[in-house]
Order: sequence, then structure tokens, then C-alpha cells
Amino acid sequence: MKEGIVLDIKKTIDLHEHSRSFYNGLKYGFIFDRTVDFTIDPIVYMKCPYYPDINALHIVADKITTKKVIHFEQNFTKYPIKLFKTLDNAITAIKEVEFGAKSTYIESGASSAIK
Repeated sequence: MKEGIVLDIKKTIDLHEHSRSFYNGLKYGFIFDRTVDFTIDPIVYMKCPYYPDINALHIVADKITTKKVIHFEQNFTKYPIKLFKTLDNAITAIKEVEFGAKSTYIESGASSAIK
């Protein structure tokens, strides 16, 4: 993510639609490097229909203020966020996640969720 970006519902759905296409309907995971200053709109966690696609959500944060924001964001998500101090730790942990299972998401016009 670029410095200063706000990850809103439209950007999130676009990100997932590209990921779904790349992974061909299989579950995938994300590592967000929040040592770069960007914002995730908490509404994303409630409105994004692609939770069945996600197998891991790892976030790297080094500042206490960012960690507090992430703990706040956890209140909005249905999916557990794992917090890491370094990108290397997050990469090591995501390599241990079992991927390859078919997503249980049923296509129902996800793009309409942003309207």
C-alpha cells in the first residue's frame, strides 16, 4: 500500500476480485505492512463479502499507535487479525498457513455491495 492511502470498500473489493482471479477460487491470505502509514476504513471489515476467501490476515506494525488502531479494527472484523512486529515474522507465519482449500464464497454480485 502507498503511504497515506485509505483502503475503502471499493478498493478492498477490487483487491479481492484481483486476488480471487489470481488464486482461481482457492483461499488466500494477506500481509499488510502497516509500518507504511495507510488507513483501513473499519466499514470494510463489515461490508466486504469476501471473508470466505481469506485463510490468513497478518498485519505488521511497529508503532504503538498503529497497534492500537489494529486492535480497534479487530472489533469490526469477522476474521482474526494476527499482529507481527516484523515483515519477516509475518512471512514465516503465513508460510505455515494451510492454503489450497476451495473458498466457500458464493458469487452474488460482490461489486453491488459497494453501491
